[in-house]
Amino acid sequence: MTDPDYVEFDRKYSPDGSKILLRYGLDLGALGYGQGGKAVLNVSDTTKNLREFTIQAKLIRVHWTGNDAISGSIDIIPYIRSGETYEIENLSVNNVEIIVQPYDFIEPDFHRRVIEHRETSPNEKYELIAYRYCKSITALNFIHVSVVEKGQEIPKYGNYLIADMQSDYVFDGGWASDNTLVFYTNELYAELVQYFLVKNRPSIEYKLIVANEKFGNVCRWRKQHDSLHR
Repeated sequence: MTDPDYVEFDRKYSPDGSKILLRYGLDLGALGYGQGGKAVLNVSDTTKNLREFTIQAKLIRVHWTGNDAISGSIDIIPYIRSGETYEIENLSVNNVEIIVQPYDFIEPDFHRRVIEHRETSPNEKYELIAYRYCKSITALNFIHVSVVEKGQEIPKYGNYLIADMQSDYVFDGGWASDNTLVFYTNELYAELVQYFLVKNRPSIEYKLIVANEKFGNVCRWRKQHDSLHR
């Protein structure tokens, strides 16, 4: 903490005040923040090297649940996109137990599944469905995009594309006349769309169109957008 580049973002004390959950980084100037993380400290540890007490960077939603216990979550959406398996394993750092659980950004009270777009393919075989999970319409979660055989149930997670909390990356879409897909994005996100496609998605080709004139200042797919390809 005596490093001249050290930056403290926030600290949360355990219920009895004896320990600290610290979120920190190093100010790298024009390069931004880096080499930081979350550290679990006794109050007396603040003079020591924080790296000795830093927990896994991939843990999110980290908070105290007791004087010697912390809850943390692992974002499983990247694993769902890639088709890879994930392991959930509890940890211990500085004699504090960290209970780890999977997190998919669908809270128990997200009882609404909002359908932003639903469209049947020209050959009547498939449906394209863009949907998201929300507690309220004023707090939008990210988009899931699935292609299913007509009449099939909507899968819990998108089987074609799953976005994240930063953006939906595609802001409109639908079927072309040759039963392929067309998605619309903007210049800011066009190069990133590829990273949010589901690896084992249905074998239907897509075309990506950059439409800054309509979507240059948006980051979410909303049903009020009129599809451009029709």
